[in-house]
Order: sequence, then C-alpha cells, then structure tokens
Amino acid sequence: MITVRDIAQLLDGEVIGDGTVAITGVAKVEEAGAGMLAFIANPKYERFAETTAASCVLVSRTFDPSKFSKLPAALIRLDDPYASFVIAIERFMPKKAEIAPGIHPTAVIDPTAVIGTGCSIGAYVVIGAGSSVGENVTLHPHVVIGRDVKIGRSTLIYAHVTVREECVIGQRVIIQPGAVIGGDGFGFAPKKDRSYQKIPQLGIVVLEDDVEVQANTCIDRATLGETRIKRGTKLDNLVQIAHNVTVGEDTVIAGSSGVAGSTKVGNRNMVGGAVAITGHVHTADDVKVAGGSIATRALDEPGATYSGYPAKEAGKWRKIEAASRSLPDMLTEMREVKQRLAALEQELTKLKP
Repeated sequence: MITVRDIAQLLDGEVIGDGTVAITGVAKVEEAGAGMLAFIANPKYERFAETTAASCVLVSRTFDPSKFSKLPAALIRLDDPYASFVIAIERFMPKKAEIAPGIHPTAVIDPTAVIGTGCSIGAYVVIGAGSSVGENVTLHPHVVIGRDVKIGRSTLIYAHVTVREECVIGQRVIIQPGAVIGGDGFGFAPKKDRSYQKIPQLGIVVLEDDVEVQANTCIDRATLGETRIKRGTKLDNLVQIAHNVTVGEDTVIAGSSGVAGSTKVGNRNMVGGAVAITGHVHTADDVKVAGGSIATRALDEPGATYSGYPAKEAGKWRKIEAASRSLPDMLTEMREVKQRLAALEQELTKLKP
C-alpha cells in the first residue's frame, strides 16, 4: 500500500493532514475521486481545492490552506508540484510493458543487423542491413528501420515510424506513431525549361539522447552533412524540420510548427504552435516565440520573447497591435480633417483679391 506519507518522503514534501491515507491512482484535480493523487501548480486551479474529491493534492509551498473552508484529506506542499507529480507517477505507478520482450516471428531482420539484449521487437518490424539496435529498445509493430541505422539503448519507437538509412538515434529517445526520420529534404533545382531537377539528399538525421518526437512529425535528412536535434529536445505532433536544420538542447517546439532549411535554433527555446521560422536564420538561446508567429529574420536577443508577423520583440508587437485597432477610427478622422482642410482652402481662395 502506498500512503500519502510515502509520497511525501519520496518528494521531500510537507504533509498537511492525514499521512496514512492510501493512494491508489492519479487524476486531474477537477476529476479525481477517492484514493486519487492530484496536483495544483497553476494558481488559477486553486479553486478546485474546495471541490475535489481527491484524497491527496500536491500544492506549492506558497499555498495557503486557511483561504479554504474545505480541503482534501491531505495536502503535500512542495517546491514544484507539477514536476513532483510526474516523479510520483513514475515511482509509484510505473507504466506497463508496451509489448512482450523478444522478437516477434513476423519481424524481418537482416542477418547483418545487430540486436542488443532485452529488446522488444513487435510484429512486422523491418530492420535493414548493417543496422544496430541497442539494449532494451522497444520497436512497436510496423516500424521500419533502414540500412546502417544506429539506435541507442532504451529507446522507444511506436508503430508505423520510419527511420531511413544511416540515421542515428540516441539513447532513451521516444518516437511517437507515424513520424518519419530521415526523409528526403525538399531540394529541387530549377531548369531552363522551368521544370525541376531533384537534388540528391545525401546527409543524415541525428537525434541525440532523450529527444522526443511526437506523432506524424517529419525530420528531413540533410542535403550534405546532418540535420541534428540536440539532447533533451521535444518536438510536438506535425512539426516539420527541414534539411540541415540544427535544433539546440532542451528546446520545445509545439504542434504544426515548421523550421525551414539550414536554420539554427538555439538551446532552451520555447516555440509555440503553428510557428514558421524561415530558412538560413538563427535564434539565440532561451528565446520564446509566441504561437502563430512567423520569423523571417534572426531572433538574436538571448532570453527575449517574440511574436507576430514578421516576428518582433513581444512588447513592441503588442504596441503595434494596440495601435492597429485604432486604425479605422484614425482613417475616419483623417478623412474628416482632409475634408475640413479642403473646405478651408476654398474659403481662403474666395478671400484672395
């Protein structure tokens, strides 16, 4: 049995209330029932503290219980409730095995491929010649690994992912269903007859350790050299990373965003959904780009937040947006001023001898 006190000891938290209450599962604070562990990280959700049926809620150390007339059976105060909730899930409620260990009989593995110990390889997986798969790797059904691919240990690849030839996947990487790693970059040279000649895409993709790539994201191989996603970076669903792009460490890019060819994205960037970053530019470290923005030039101020089209420093963009809402009235006023000026000019003309 796992109790509130057990969780508090693991997380180095302070228990308020009954530490002997048993915890049997986890849930969102607004949906939790008896026996559930929940968390409140955003002050906007503190209102649920009085209505939740959870048996224990993780809260920040600034949470003030005296503001509420009714509270759950127990609270655990912590420095970071959100991060602590993740730790509690991993420790007390580990994920069940994805697929059975071993190699499914329908998998097609080239005799020259090397498979590490402890791997789980699902139905209809294909692994090409010369590829190496590290220890404890899980490949779900219908994964296709091309020739001479290298996959590090403890990596998890879900169904219908394709990793094309010679690409390198690090350790503890997670690739969600339908992603394509190492498809051809979009390289075509215009010809005199206005048709296009395909440019051979001879490079590779490198995903460093602890990268996560979400569903249906595409990371194109380099024309020459490599497209590289650095350690700890997370790419959301439907992200497009073009040829020869480098994305720095611990960067997050939200869904439906695209980074065009040869761009360098800095470390610890936070890129919102549906952002477009054009080719051959760069972003500084610790940059934030608001959702829906379009970056047409370098975003080169470390730690700055950018938004809009074309992307500008966020404070400047907000001022421009505020001013733009006044434009219709300003245009009306300008027309009125022009009409008055025209009338005044006519009167002045009449007064001339």
